Amino acid sequence: MSISVTVNEEKDLVTINIIGSFDFSLFNDFREAYSSLTSTYKSYVVDMSMVEYLDSAALGMLLSMRNAIELDSAIRLEGANDFIKNILMISRFDKRFDIQ
Repeated sequence: MSISVTVNEEKDLVTINIIGSFDFSLFNDFREAYSSLTSTYKSYVVDMSMVEYLDSAALGMLLSMRNAIELDSAIRLEGANDFIKNILMISRFDKRFDIQ
């Protein structure tokens, strides 16, 4: 379980990569991934292509991220497998995030 952050100043983009289980154990690391940035970016991508498991705490963390980042900034959830994508859709996250 780990999180890495890549900032592309040229594209005004932050990518947060999550590997393994996206659960409460990543709470502090996930919040730090976006809250420690020194400026606001136009786009944020949460790369979930390596996520094997997601729980309700992860859903709460994503909502906290959405509330912490300016509404002008887009947040895209990318690469989730079909099972996780289904959870996101049932939870109506498609209303707050761009899910791909």
